[in-house]
Amino acid sequence: MKSEIIPNKKKFANSSSKTDWDLVITPDRGWFSVDLKALWRYRDLIFFFIRRDLVSQYKQTILGPIYYVFTPIIGTLINTFIFGKIAKLETDGIPHFLFYMSGGLFWGYFNNCLNAAKNTFANNAGIFSQVYFPRLSVPISQAISSLFRLIIQFGVFFSLYIYFVVDGIELRPSIWIVFIPILLMQCALLGIGVGVLLSSFTIKYRDLNFVFGFFVTSWMYASPVVYPLSVIPEKWHFILSLNPMVGVIESARQILFGVSSLQLEYIIFGVLVNFVALIIGVLVFNKVERNFLDTV
Repeated sequence: MKSEIIPNKKKFANSSSKTDWDLVITPDRGWFSVDLKALWRYRDLIFFFIRRDLVSQYKQTILGPIYYVFTPIIGTLINTFIFGKIAKLETDGIPHFLFYMSGGLFWGYFNNCLNAAKNTFANNAGIFSQVYFPRLSVPISQAISSLFRLIIQFGVFFSLYIYFVVDGIELRPSIWIVFIPILLMQCALLGIGVGVLLSSFTIKYRDLNFVFGFFVTSWMYASPVVYPLSVIPEKWHFILSLNPMVGVIESARQILFGVSSLQLEYIIFGVLVNFVALIIGVLVFNKVERNFLDTV
């Protein structure tokens, strides 16, 4: 939104004392009129949304946050049995359980951010129709609240990591482990960017949710979640590097285990694709949000 000061020149025909409005508020119509400063002004609302999400997740539950401890363990056990024992996929010498869990944590966080952002319009149509606030504050708050769940799951992962080290398994963590939060930020930004882009389409065409569900599943298998990049012929590495999640997961395994087949330039390509997806998603979302109430 923008405001414009109008001089007091125009008079009413039947009055010499009354004037037009001094302040006229008009909507921004351009594609690039994204008011990011509003997110900072409404930061208290973002904190409120985070608190609301955390409370609603644990309210009237028996296990509470303990549920998030069992979720990655059960998923990793299934992947270990199917891809490790039956399919017998290589893991570059990394213990199967740690290999699948590391990929699953990063993909799971990205997937949570994407799904939350994809349903921004559908799940918040009521509040959007009643009061103005920056709509991007909703997917941002959901990405942050999902981070608290991820912290619990990382606690489980590092507990198992220490167990394998004590058991004599040779793992070579890097000093770059302090950059794990940057990889998580990349997951969040990619999830928000792609999610809000998808939400801009699904708000008008609801059946696209089924198509996008298949798209996200295919995306997971195109990412090295359950297999190492080393099993893919090197001639395909550049194409795969255009998938930002390839760089994230492979970088994480390089940091945590000292094993990766992805070159630095391919990681840079993935980061660039990430930011392009984020920019396009935010611009389209910003354009659609002004008229979405006409389509719900």
